[in-house]
Amino acid sequence: MTQPMYAEDPGDFLPLEALRAMTGLEFMRKMLAGEVPTTTLAQSMNYRITAVEKGLVEVRGTPEFRHTNAFGGTHGGWYGVILDTCLTCAVITGLPRGQFQTTLEYKVNMLRAIPLGTEVAGIGRLEHLGRSTGVARGEIRGVADDRLYAVGTATCFVMGEAH
Repeated sequence: MTQPMYAEDPGDFLPLEALRAMTGLEFMRKMLAGEVPTTTLAQSMNYRITAVEKGLVEVRGTPEFRHTNAFGGTHGGWYGVILDTCLTCAVITGLPRGQFQTTLEYKVNMLRAIPLGTEVAGIGRLEHLGRSTGVARGEIRGVADDRLYAVGTATCFVMGEAH
């Protein structure tokens, strides 16, 4: 599997005009291939994008001790980061040239604790893409046992002019 590219300073990210020159799907495929920087948060949260298709993005990650809450369990923020990434990236895959997005809101329902050291997959699916909003839904499942750990939705604000 290709190693992700991480930005080391703000200048490493693509300028907005370069982003607007490609479709969202092209951008996400370049990210998966390690040709453009992925989110820097992925390093510290121990996850990576593993699959990109039109309308679908998968990320895989494993919570570690550094991702625990005060009770020693996987912190709810870790679930949120996994879902926010796969959901908003699923929206990105539907964007035409000239458009980009940002998260307006996302919701996470944690169904059970993810044991530390358990590899999970966050799978986001694009449900709606309009002129100004995109909506995705997704889930976090265990890679080894397909156990459902969380579900979520995201609404993204779509900006720019499509061409």
